[in-house]
Amino acid sequence: MAAPEAKSSYLLFFPLLLAALIVSIIRLPEALTPFRPDFLSLILIFFAVYDPRRINIGWAWLAGLLLDFLMGAPLAQNALCVSLQVFIILSQFKRFAQFSRWQQVIIIFIVNWLGHGLGFWISHIAGAVTYDTSVTIPAVITALLWTPACWLCLLLCQVLNIAPDAPKEN
Repeated sequence: MAAPEAKSSYLLFFPLLLAALIVSIIRLPEALTPFRPDFLSLILIFFAVYDPRRINIGWAWLAGLLLDFLMGAPLAQNALCVSLQVFIILSQFKRFAQFSRWQQVIIIFIVNWLGHGLGFWISHIAGAVTYDTSVTIPAVITALLWTPACWLCLLLCQVLNIAPDAPKEN
């Protein structure tokens, strides 16, 4: 009896993307707002590393644009920040999946910190009058959540029998 055919990663990507977008726009109490992790980046980076043929910088750009529309942010601010993070991971860290977890956490922190810094800069150019200069705290929290998010996504992929788009052998 042959093994069951693996399903597409889109089966898990779209529900997790929707959940990340919802969590990103939920209003938090003022005390918790500076500590909001970037779940959208975590999901996009995981799937871009896990299945780069299906989920890539284009999907990151579209997800960021959707977040811009939902949040009322300057058009393409989040799209640029999220796609920059995915681009850096995919282009500069070709073997990201083989790194140890603590190395991945450090890379996620640096990349997310750069993304938040770019978003802060773009919002000031666009005329936002917010002076919250803390881009480090959300990047630290996002990096610390990388390991549980990665384990959860891998567990869901295993339970749902989802496999990356592997090249077909002739």
